Amino acid sequence: MEKNYICRYSGLKLLLRTFLIGAVFASCKGFLEVEPKEAIDEKLAITNAASLQTAIRGAYRALGDNSYYGEGYVNLGFVPGGDVIYNVADNLSNLNFRADVGDFGNVWLGIYNTINIANNIIQAAPTIQDVNLSDEERNQVLGEAHFIRALAYFDLARGWGGVPIKQVPTTDVDEDLGIERSSLADTYAFVLEELNRAENLLPETVNRIRATKYTVWALKARFFLYNQRWREAEEYAGKILDLSSQYQLTRPFSAWFLNGVVQTTESIFELAYSAQNPSGLRTRMSLLSSGGEYRYRPGDPVINALRNPFTGGARVALLDSATQSGTKQFAGALYYRSPATDPSYVLRLAEQYLIRAEARVHNGALDEAIADINAVRSRANLPATTAAGEDALLEIILEERRLEFLWEAHRYFDLTRTGKLKEKIEELKPNLSIQPHLNLFPIPIDEVILGGLTQNPNY
Repeated sequence: MEKNYICRYSGLKLLLRTFLIGAVFASCKGFLEVEPKEAIDEKLAITNAASLQTAIRGAYRALGDNSYYGEGYVNLGFVPGGDVIYNVADNLSNLNFRADVGDFGNVWLGIYNTINIANNIIQAAPTIQDVNLSDEERNQVLGEAHFIRALAYFDLARGWGGVPIKQVPTTDVDEDLGIERSSLADTYAFVLEELNRAENLLPETVNRIRATKYTVWALKARFFLYNQRWREAEEYAGKILDLSSQYQLTRPFSAWFLNGVVQTTESIFELAYSAQNPSGLRTRMSLLSSGGEYRYRPGDPVINALRNPFTGGARVALLDSATQSGTKQFAGALYYRSPATDPSYVLRLAEQYLIRAEARVHNGALDEAIADINAVRSRANLPATTAAGEDALLEIILEERRLEFLWEAHRYFDLTRTGKLKEKIEELKPNLSIQPHLNLFPIPIDEVILGGLTQNPNY
């Protein structure tokens, strides 16, 4: 068990206290730049318009923390998918999932920390009496908090199944003990309730680093895809794709992340970083020769697929390489900036095309599905697909997602939701035997022993 997670119950109370107070009472020079302070009573934290705005900035920063979209959750999304090798340890790469491994425990805590901040905002915002806080601003922040809470519970559900649903803010970790796991169906039902609340509160506008109604539509499309509600998945992806003046696939392929682009029309929702609050993924992913730690590397099969112009096309730009110690080594190129200010991409337009394509296949609209697939392939300088028939189209969509989102939190979850985990991992790694329980992560050991949660089967 890693040291960080052993100390959960001795250190988390202080962590939450420090983070929540820092998120609310920090003096900010810019968005997401928060300095922690420890001397304020949490009960008085969110009291006026200024502290409410600072709190929502803290919630976004929690989303981008190293334990969540800053690295930990993304790590869980791409390493067990078979194409990314974790150089630090082989347990995730080999799907040797254990409940006492910190990779799971730290991410779990990071996500629930994010939820707790959102809970504080949702509880406090309606009670604030401040002439400087308009109803529009209050609704905006409330909508963002509901969106963040929806995303957090969605990410828990697709990784662990049903989880405890916590809606009341806490300052002491002991207050969370004894809350039982909800079913997966109830967890997903809560996610949809939160998305509906956010949709009703947020404006129809483009903001790539803060939630809007459009952001909600994009996450709804993903939610309905995971829940096999194909008509609604097609509808909500289509709502985003119809906003062609606000969101476009960029050309050449690499233009959405390379060449110092600050924000791209490809991005629907991303998490911002700064020199004061750098991206952990950039350092962890980059080659040693580029000043990185080189913790993650692509496996040979995906390298070959990306370097083949007939399968990877322009997506070869997702690979960086250098000769080190006489050997050519490959790494990810998605995060490359120095200082490490690359955003973490959560929702991109290419995903909406592939969501709609998959939904259309299930809805029997095969020609329309092919058009969506080809939009993504064309942007990658690939010829139109020759796949025909439902099974072949679903297979090509899964492969497009594999290459398009290599460095984002998708592949493992794509394989589990489609029932393809065993097939695809054993193709890549014939020495492994993938058992059904690996379609869910283990509940962290402290949550079982101290929190009384029921462990997922066969862990």
